[in-house]
Amino acid sequence: MVDRTPLVAVGLAWLMLASNAAADFSHSGSLKNLSAGSRSLVDEDRYFSNLTRLRLEPRYRYEDWVLDAAYDLELVTGSFLDSPEFALLREVPDPRYWDLQGDVYESGDVLARHQLYRGTIQWRSPAGNFRFGRQQVNWSTALIWNPMDILNPVSPLNLEPDERIGVDAVLWDSPWGATGRISAVHAPQHGDKEASTAARAKRFVAGVDASVMIGDFAGTTKAGVSGSSSVAGTGWRTELVWSEADTGDGYWQGVADLNWAYRNGFNLALEYFYNGQPARPGNLDLLRLVSTRPLYTGRHYIGLLAWQDINPFWQYRVVVIRNADDASWVLYPRSTWTLPFKREIYLTAGAQWFGGDNDSEYGRLEPVGLMELQWFF
Repeated sequence: MVDRTPLVAVGLAWLMLASNAAADFSHSGSLKNLSAGSRSLVDEDRYFSNLTRLRLEPRYRYEDWVLDAAYDLELVTGSFLDSPEFALLREVPDPRYWDLQGDVYESGDVLARHQLYRGTIQWRSPAGNFRFGRQQVNWSTALIWNPMDILNPVSPLNLEPDERIGVDAVLWDSPWGATGRISAVHAPQHGDKEASTAARAKRFVAGVDASVMIGDFAGTTKAGVSGSSSVAGTGWRTELVWSEADTGDGYWQGVADLNWAYRNGFNLALEYFYNGQPARPGNLDLLRLVSTRPLYTGRHYIGLLAWQDINPFWQYRVVVIRNADDASWVLYPRSTWTLPFKREIYLTAGAQWFGGDNDSEYGRLEPVGLMELQWFF
């Protein structure tokens, strides 16, 4: 049976806030069309995917209460619906606790679906700020790899870098002195061993923005530290996380980052990533489709991230990744233009190219091309 109690609770809270004349209501939204093409890694057939997404984002604010939501209606078309990759994706269970997403219509050529992408009730109380519902909880500060982003991990190869699947959780956050914050989060799951509970303390100390995190994430105990600052015009960031599963197996993951910002708007970051738990290379490409966390076959990675707003109407972003163990690599450029209309409309074009031996992590992958048009209203 589908548990829709949280949906009812959100609806009731919405009505209560809306019924009060003093409540402040605002809304926004976007319409996106994302087209991508590549070749199947299973049968080597070419495929094309087209995603159209309407996102509605209402907000109610009343005194110390805020209700935020982001509701998506999506239409997927293209030959990707007939690919082995899509068939595998359809078998993957949704990792979110509440069933607030699903298919509206499906045929061989069209898939229509909906989801509550974000939906939270926030309360600013004397004891701190509470946020309940589907949200993003990101405790990472690194730019390419994010070991401290435990609940909302994302791959640096994501075709939509700003999109992160939400986690259904309760978050408490409170100031700690003048420059610090303390946070605690609990993300339930239907199995007790799959739930996550964690706490983080963050403070600006001796010129360093430092934080400490500890918790249990789906049966794995994790403890991490991070820091960021700048010296002589060079910024630096670092994250180090220790993970130990119930089986007793433990490993480290860490990131070290140097970054520079220039007067002409050009930004550059160099990042080293250590992965203490390499995945087996056998069926990694298909495992990435079904895994809720990024997977890597190597231990040592080097990444470069460059981005610049060339003018108010044109910006670009380039990611280069190299697996230092097998010498495979990724080149991922994206360029975005603001179209000359009264409406806020953006056009993005990008591609992913891969290199290396056929049995290497990235050398076996097929190039990907993408085109995106997005209108904000």
